[in-house]
Amino acid sequence: MICISNDIIQKYIDGEATPPEVSFIENHLASCNKCVIRIENQRRLSTYVKKAINLLSKDTIEVPKFEITSKNIKKHFLTPKRLYYTTAAACVLIFVIVITQRKEIKNDDEIKIDIGSIMDVDANRTVYQLPLVISIIDSKGNISEYIIN
Repeated sequence: MICISNDIIQKYIDGEATPPEVSFIENHLASCNKCVIRIENQRRLSTYVKKAINLLSKDTIEVPKFEITSKNIKKHFLTPKRLYYTTAAACVLIFVIVITQRKEIKNDDEIKIDIGSIMDVDANRTVYQLPLVISIIDSKGNISEYIIN
C-alpha cells in the first residue's frame, strides 16, 4: 500500500485538498495507522507554528447594530413650490420656442468681391507691378470689374 505524501497531508490539514483527495485520504486512514500518526503529528506541528507566528489568534471586530427607522415619510410629488417652479419653467420654454422663433431673413444686398490678376504671373515682374482686377458680383448676378494698373 502506498502511503500519503507530506504535501497532500498538509493540504488535508489546511482544508485545501480536493474532494477526490479527501476521500482517498479518509479511505487510506481507515487502513493505515502509520498515516494516522503522521497526520496527528503534522497537525500538532502546524498548530505550534501557527501559534508561534500568531496566525491562530483571531481578532474579533464588533460591528455595531444598524437600525433603520421605520417612519413612513411620504413626500408629495406635487408640492406648491414644485408646481410653481414647473409652471415657471414651462412658461420660459414656451417663450423661447413659440414667441422668439426667428424667421430667416433673406439678404438681397449680398455682394461678392473677388480680387485677382487678369493675366498669368510674370516671374520677371514684382507683384506690385502686375495689374489688379477687382470683380464685384451683386445678388442679381451682375458682374462689375475694375482693373488697376
